[in-house]
Parts: sequence; C-alpha cells; structure tokens
Amino acid sequence: MRWGWVGLLVALTLASAQSLEELRQQAQENQRLQQLQRQRIEALNRELAQLDAATAARLAELRRLEAEITRLERERAELTRQIGLLEEQKRQTEARIRALQKELDELRGRLSALVESLHRERAGRYLPLLRAQSFVDLAVRSRWVGVLGQHQTDLMDRIRTTVRRLDEERVRLGLLVEALTERRAERQARIAALAQNRQAVELTLASLRQQRAGRQAILRETLEAQARLQAELRVLQSRIAAELRRIAEERRREEERRRREALAAQRAREEARRVQAAAPPREVIGSLQFPVRGGRIAEAYGYQGNDWQTLQGPGPSSPIVAAAEGVVIDSLFIANLGYTLTIRHSDRIATQYVNVQEPQVAVGQRVAQGQLLGYTGGGVLIPSDQMWFRVIFIDENGNFRYVDPSRYY
Repeated sequence: MRWGWVGLLVALTLASAQSLEELRQQAQENQRLQQLQRQRIEALNRELAQLDAATAARLAELRRLEAEITRLERERAELTRQIGLLEEQKRQTEARIRALQKELDELRGRLSALVESLHRERAGRYLPLLRAQSFVDLAVRSRWVGVLGQHQTDLMDRIRTTVRRLDEERVRLGLLVEALTERRAERQARIAALAQNRQAVELTLASLRQQRAGRQAILRETLEAQARLQAELRVLQSRIAAELRRIAEERRREEERRRREALAAQRAREEARRVQAAAPPREVIGSLQFPVRGGRIAEAYGYQGNDWQTLQGPGPSSPIVAAAEGVVIDSLFIANLGYTLTIRHSDRIATQYVNVQEPQVAVGQRVAQGQLLGYTGGGVLIPSDQMWFRVIFIDENGNFRYVDPSRYY
C-alpha cells in the first residue's frame, strides 16, 4: 500500500531540518572551542612573555655574579702573588738573620778567646809581653790588643742591630702575610657564596627554560588543535552550504510535487463527482475503537494538509491496540518513522498505525479489536508518546483514499 505524498514530504522536510540544525550546532560548538583555544593561546603567550622576562633577569644576575666572581678571583690571585713575594722576602730575611747570627756566634767565639787571653795575662801570664824588645814594643802590643777587642765589640753591636732590624722586618712581613691571607680567605669565602648564588640562579634558569619549553610544547599543540578546528569549521560550513542547496532543491521539488498533487487532487475530485464517491458504509460508523489507550487527539485530520490524525498517549511508549478486528497485511520499517502497521478490516476499510516500536503482531496474523499491536516511539521524527493514525476507504474499483478517522469512532 502506497504512502500519501504529504506524509513523505513532511518526513523528508523534518529530516532535512534536523540534519541542517545538527550541522549548525556542530559549527557553533566548533566556534566556541576555537574561542576557548584562542583564549588559551593568549594566556600561553602571556606566560611565555613572563618566563622570558624572568629568564632575562636571571641571566643578567648570572652575568653579574660571574663578573663579580671573576673580579674576586683576580684579586685572590693577586693576593696569592703578593703573599708569595712576602713569604719569599720573609724567607730571605730569615736566611740573613741566620747568617748574621752565625757570624755573631763566630765573633762571640773570637771575643771569648780574646777575653780569655786577657784573663791569662791578668793572671800573671805576661810571658809574651816580657819577650818584647823594648817598652815601645810592649806599649804597641798592649794597645793593639785593646784595639782588637774594641773592634770586635763594635762589630758585634752592629750585627745585633742588624739582626734586630731584620727580626722586626720579619715580624712586619709575617703580619703582612697574615693580613693578606685573611683578605684572601675573605675573597675565597665571598667567591664560595657567590658560587652558591650562581648555582641557585643556574637552577632557576634551568627551571625557567624547562617551563618555557613545556609552555611552547603546549602552545604548539594548541595551535595545531586550532588549525584542526578551523579546517573542521570550513568542512562544516561547506556541508551547511551543500545542505542549504539540497533543502532548496527539495523545496523546489516539493512545490512541484504539490502542484502535481493539486492537479491530481482536482482530477480526483472531478472523477469523484462523476462516479459519486461512495460514503462510508453505515455498518462501520462508530465501530472503531480509539487505538491509543488513555490517549487523545493531538492534531485533527487535515491539520496543515495532513492525511492522518495525530494521537497522543499518556506518556512515552503508550500501548497501541487494533481499532477493529482484521488481518495484518503490511509491516514496514522506516528509520525516522519507526514501524508502520496496516490492518484490513473488510473489503472497504483498512487502518494504518505509524511510529510503532517492535510490533507485537506479524503480517498475515488475524487480530481482535483492542488487541495490543505495539507501543509508540519507534521513530525519531515523531514524539515517543504520539502516533499517526489513518483510516483508508476502498471503493468498488479498488481505489483507496484517506478519510477522517473521527467519523468512525
């Protein structure tokens, strides 16, 4: 049994509108995601700028620390050189002191020998003087001994003075060495502290560079995702344009079909007037049961040109029953409209039920009035609590037409 043109057109229009609305929703979602990605890219660029500024500051601090360390190391090297020179001078002074002390010890020895000789002479050992040839010779020898003793004494005084000065010089050099050593130790401590600071700055720089590398990786991924979204948006826009063109073409065809249907309807009316279309048999008027339990008429027959009556049940998956006794002659499944069951009750009357879930009856099966046929909600274009109900009138020549079901309740 064929479908009415109006029902098919409505179904196609609803499917096209749904497809176009889905594409537009996808495009809007794509644009929303692109906006989020743009905000994320701006935030990442700000973070990268902050990281670059922090990295530049740390690099400047690192260069300052390295310059300070270099200067201190030069000062430490210079202090080390000066300490080496002073220590060398100190060693030379100590060597001179040892040499003078040795010379002083020798002079002391000679002077001791001279004194011992004088003591022997004072003890009566004047034999060498008695051997003098004359008094003048004796006087000369005595004076010569005195001169030698005085000379030795003066020489020892000069050596002692020199030793004292050298010792003072050694002490001074030792103090200088200690002062320079302290300064060098202070430089070394400052170098160690700066080296620690430099290490901390280097660790901070490494962390900043790692963070920057991470942000750059995230930025690359975000830019790639943005590019994919833009490509998807272009595809969606292309599909929307194609869908709009298709809908326009369908509307044109629909208008053409409506025009042809109008001409056909006009010819049918003329033919009906000629053959005086038969009225519904009196025996079936008032004999059909309302096919949706606990339901009501949501849209009357002929509403917006429909050739069916829209019935609404008390809720989703409402039970559908046979309007009268008959035989199931057709069970057709359409994805958007669910199952359509057709039951022939007599040679002149048949009923049709659209938007049925999995049928509870099979083709060829005889059903009783009020027997459960299935439940509403089989398609996606019709609400799950509604059903389209048609009553089909068949004339003597086998031609059929849809009539208002309200005349048969």
